[in-house]
Amino acid sequence: MPAIIDTDPGIDDAIAILYALRHPGLEIAAMTTVAGNIGLSVTTANAGRIAALAGMPTPVHPGAKAPLGRAPRPELGIHGNDGLGGVAFPDAARAPEAEDAVAYLARTLTAAPEKTIDLLCLAPLTNIANLVTQHPGAAARIRRVIAMGGAVDEPGNMGRAEFNLAHDPEAAAIVLHAGLDLTLIPLDATRRFRADAAYLETLRATAKAPAEASAALIDAYFVQTEHQAKGSESRPLHDPCVPLCALHPELFTIETRHLRVDHDGALIEGPHPISVAMGVDADGLRARLAEGLAC
Repeated sequence: MPAIIDTDPGIDDAIAILYALRHPGLEIAAMTTVAGNIGLSVTTANAGRIAALAGMPTPVHPGAKAPLGRAPRPELGIHGNDGLGGVAFPDAARAPEAEDAVAYLARTLTAAPEKTIDLLCLAPLTNIANLVTQHPGAAARIRRVIAMGGAVDEPGNMGRAEFNLAHDPEAAAIVLHAGLDLTLIPLDATRRFRADAAYLETLRATAKAPAEASAALIDAYFVQTEHQAKGSESRPLHDPCVPLCALHPELFTIETRHLRVDHDGALIEGPHPISVAMGVDADGLRARLAEGLAC
């Protein structure tokens, strides 16, 4: 299944990328990066470092440094200054590519047979919006887009909205309103997918570097404050839902909702039919994630 990952790593991005790069059911042609959880230089470096740990020489194409007409709002409190919760990763095995993300996407989609490449989107949708507006013919050749973002019936995590859509609402509106074959995985689904301490031991017991690194990342993803011990479960594993949905759609409850993106990134009732994952088989997802990370 040929695919390109658009990402802003990010703890949960890193887990998703390790799973996708190692899984034999996915062929990741490249990663494109965007400013989101942290600035572009760090997200780009992190993508290369994650690929190095996975043992995959995946090209990384830097993209947008900021949202469309807005200032960046990084999420350092969750992901840390390095974006990876302080977990050690090797240096990248190859430098970032000179060709920027949108140029790469346009060239690759135009050269490939139509409707053969998926976009797996783990980040604010700035790169994809620029592709849609600057190269609409290339964007029309995408097989499907699977994107983590939004909150439908659930409250958001940035006011009314979810981070990826709230970071760049204008980009989100362009992409979600473009009529692409798109599946959105919102907080309604991802908040059901978490890990506990026993699951971390399951990952560590594989003795595989991607699984061990993911255990360390999830451990950094447990809620903890200065005066409160770690909770019994991690924060939601949002981004791994994207490659898991690409490979195991049967583990997601998909509904068609008629929505639009509001000025702050909130999803409200609107004219655009969008396929939305409103539920998950969390036990099934945990099992499939562990299997993939052990490949």
